[in-house]
Amino acid sequence: MKFFRSIRFRLALWSATITGIIVLAFSALSAYLIHNSYLDTIDSDMEQFGEDLVEELEDDERFNREDLVDLFDLFDDRKSLHLIAVVSPIGEIIFQSSHWKDHSLELDKERSSYHQSIKHDGDHWRYTRTKENRWQVFVGSRLDEVSEIQEELLNSFAIGFPLAIILSAIGGLVLAGRALKPVKRITRTAQEVEARGLGKRIDEEHLVDDEIGQLTKVLNSMFSRLEKSFDQAARFSADASHELNTPLAIMQGELETALQREDISESDERIMSNLIEETQRLKTITRSLLLFSQSDAGNLKLEKTSFDLSSTIQTLVEDTQALDASSNLSFKLNIEKEVPIQGDQTLLRQAIHNLLTNAVRYNRPNGTIEISLIEKTGMVIAKISNTGPGISPTNRNYIFDRFFREDSSRTRKHESFGLGLPLAREIAQAHGGNIVLVASNSEKTTFEIKLPLGKLK
Repeated sequence: MKFFRSIRFRLALWSATITGIIVLAFSALSAYLIHNSYLDTIDSDMEQFGEDLVEELEDDERFNREDLVDLFDLFDDRKSLHLIAVVSPIGEIIFQSSHWKDHSLELDKERSSYHQSIKHDGDHWRYTRTKENRWQVFVGSRLDEVSEIQEELLNSFAIGFPLAIILSAIGGLVLAGRALKPVKRITRTAQEVEARGLGKRIDEEHLVDDEIGQLTKVLNSMFSRLEKSFDQAARFSADASHELNTPLAIMQGELETALQREDISESDERIMSNLIEETQRLKTITRSLLLFSQSDAGNLKLEKTSFDLSSTIQTLVEDTQALDASSNLSFKLNIEKEVPIQGDQTLLRQAIHNLLTNAVRYNRPNGTIEISLIEKTGMVIAKISNTGPGISPTNRNYIFDRFFREDSSRTRKHESFGLGLPLAREIAQAHGGNIVLVASNSEKTTFEIKLPLGKLK
């Protein structure tokens, strides 16, 4: 179906349609001209026949049927013509062919010679009345030859028309393919352009200064502007995140030191605790933004090592259970032992921790969290499910967008700022894997993380 919507197909279709119209018009015009040319030749022969016959009649002045038959033998070389009738100057029909006895003759003496096509005895005829010196001679000729020519034309058309359409369509496809080849190159390059590859450019080596060439130059110029703007934004984000780490760490340290003083009041202690919590939130956001900016710029550094993912997940689950003991959640584990992986253990721990944190936050009271880990066709597949209200269908396309939160009021009910899932997916993709939402309904929500299988040392 994609091919039938392509410009190449439409150009081929237009080419075949125009060719068909041209062939139809040419065939119709050719048939018309050939038919008229043949009729003109017949009419000319019949007029000449009539004039010759009148000339003989005036010279010999023979008026009886027998003499007329003898006279007609003088024109025996005109086998394609048929003498229909002869009318004398006084209006007497002195001869009429037995095959045309029932044919009424137009004896209008004031009317000049004329030609007419009729159907007689099941055949198509062309006949003419020649009026010469008050003699009227009616001569006819069967149109068998012109019918044969028309039939041959129709047969040729029946063969040539589909062939012309097919050849035109094939030619249109070939020419459209050659004409659109630069467009395919532009499309292929544009598909490769992404946040991590804005340096891609369309090849201008064999560029022709036509509409496609102008489009190529405009797109390359646009890519350059986009790359420059993105680099500036990425540098700003990275620099701002990096520069914020130090003052935030100092602020947190000073607040923690002040909080340990013995003379602090209860109200000040509560304020400082809140400030420490907010500072920690800012540090988390800053650290996440730094990772995002590095990932967008293609500079996310992975310190890859071989480790046991099964053990890592088991430890994370135990930590989650210890930190959220009051939630009364039950954990169901189905983890294969010693599943090897090669990657940045710190970042992968953070990605899985983000998924587990969401599973706890958005679970219902006394709910369940299911974690599975298996090896399959060279991939490590981990699934994390939680019972709960699920994600609304309208929001499922946005859950991996940065700073997006399912809670439309954007309250801090779950202490979420909408970076956990996007960051987890960025980490998974940096390792050659991905994180997807498998299913979400009123009973259960399931996320799946896929990573390439590694080897344990």
